[in-house]
Amino acid sequence: MAVQGREIKNRLRSIKNSKKITKAMEMVSAAKMRRAVQAALNTRAYANLLWGLINRVMSQVELNPSDPVRRFFVAPQLPAGQPEHITAIVLTSNRGLCGAFNSNVIKRAIKLVKRHGRSQVELIAIGKKGVNTFNTIGIKAELAYAKDDTAKDTGSISEIAAHVYQQFKAGKTDRVLVLYTDYHSAVLQVPVTKQLFPLLQAGSIAEAVENVTDVAHSATVEPTGTEYLYEPGKIDVLDYVVPRLAEVQIYQALLESNASEHSARMLAMKNATDAAGDMIDELVLAFNRARQAVITKEIAEISAGTAAVS
Repeated sequence: MAVQGREIKNRLRSIKNSKKITKAMEMVSAAKMRRAVQAALNTRAYANLLWGLINRVMSQVELNPSDPVRRFFVAPQLPAGQPEHITAIVLTSNRGLCGAFNSNVIKRAIKLVKRHGRSQVELIAIGKKGVNTFNTIGIKAELAYAKDDTAKDTGSISEIAAHVYQQFKAGKTDRVLVLYTDYHSAVLQVPVTKQLFPLLQAGSIAEAVENVTDVAHSATVEPTGTEYLYEPGKIDVLDYVVPRLAEVQIYQALLESNASEHSARMLAMKNATDAAGDMIDELVLAFNRARQAVITKEIAEISAGTAAVS
């Protein structure tokens, strides 16, 4: 019993220390989650309004083939046999201990690469976990960034937004996708693939984050029935708004990813804390049973000795 009791006590001490750490991490993640969720919710209305502005302008303008901005609203017509080139922005976290948050998005990215071929997919990785995983499996990201998990403005993604805008405008890529985890609630975060370019027709950002099929979609616009006056002109407005829309969408994806990351980490740490509590209860019960067995054995030996003497 002495050796067994000592081992149980050591395990109890170790698990209690682990429980304190996971509980502290849970509380920190909960505080970060509240701020991240509030930031994501605060910008959703703006992102949806900007999306609506694009729809409204497109309902009142006819783009000619010579208009450069037309490319952002019509799926490119590829020659027969020519593979599609895709740029994929993948958002993961900088740190682990957040359950399946990273693996769900990374699996989507790997599946995309396998389907289209490594040479046809340009990966832009945001988050150290994604960068490290891609390097480990031999998929090199063209651009790699640490994720700003406390982003307060678009400064941390402006370079990425400008890069994909110029790539698509120049015809160097046929489709731009954003792979991230969409925040629904503290217990539900859904990995999604959102098409950035060419622009999908949808009433809101939320409607554009469904899983994108391999068929590139073009925007079909329903007339709104309301006339607006645009200065200096509708084409000029589109030229100005399209790159801003890309920036806003990537920034919104970053905020959604941050909210999902902190929620996933809080839930993972809560589960770890609960599991540690269950293990502690089991070890305490095992320790008490072992001690009771030793006491019972000693009493039996004393009784047997007394009986033998008498």
